[in-house]
Amino acid sequence: MPPGRPPHGNRRLLWALLGLVCVLTAVVVALVVILPRHDGHEIVAQSPSTTSTPATSHQRAPVPVSALEGLLPDKGFVASAAAAPGVDLVAHGEGIDVEDLVDADCQGVVAVSSRAYVGSGWTAIRWQHWNNPPETANSVKLMNHVSLSVAAYPHANAARTFYVKQSDAWRKCAGDLVNGQPASATEYTGQLWVITEVTASDRAIAATAVNAEQNDWSCRSMMAVRNNIVVRVATCARTGPAAAAQTILDSITAKIDAAA
Repeated sequence: MPPGRPPHGNRRLLWALLGLVCVLTAVVVALVVILPRHDGHEIVAQSPSTTSTPATSHQRAPVPVSALEGLLPDKGFVASAAAAPGVDLVAHGEGIDVEDLVDADCQGVVAVSSRAYVGSGWTAIRWQHWNNPPETANSVKLMNHVSLSVAAYPHANAARTFYVKQSDAWRKCAGDLVNGQPASATEYTGQLWVITEVTASDRAIAATAVNAEQNDWSCRSMMAVRNNIVVRVATCARTGPAAAAQTILDSITAKIDAAA
């Protein structure tokens, strides 16, 4: 006898089994496609891609250490900025200070290569000191002084981290009387400074310091960050140090921007 149509009960069982298979298949697919993260959120798994993500336009290559010397101004520029034809380079170097100042919390304000850099991850630094007249280091006889430094970091984030940390430190020094002598000094050298004001923006911070014994001798300290470079400039004069500091700072940051 040829086979006949299956009974209705068997057909219902068959459809039920097929439905169960479909449900189980959907569950397996969902478990494969959706992977739980350790934090409990879900991420959608993606198939591997051989195409790397292109660098965004705002990413910049770090300025190399070999370029640091070229960022610093020459004698003619310093003399013009400070309105001091007699200024000359009296010291320069490639490291940070070997000793903390008495008021170490504020040493970043009064020294351009201070030990505030310790532990920040810097890879190289270049600094200069300029005096007018150049033959004396006695501040009573000085008419102008310029000190500056450029410090390189492995990448821009490291430089900005140091800048933000120092910006906070500078703000805390506002209104303070700061002893800028080396901690081991046995004789007083006239390095007491009143930090009269601190102003900051996202890319630069500035402070004015007046000598506690020479009211006509004041300094303008500035710090800026560009790419992986932290720039420090301090100009001291009997009158008007602020404009010179800004001019020198702008010249250095412009070179950094152009180097990218």
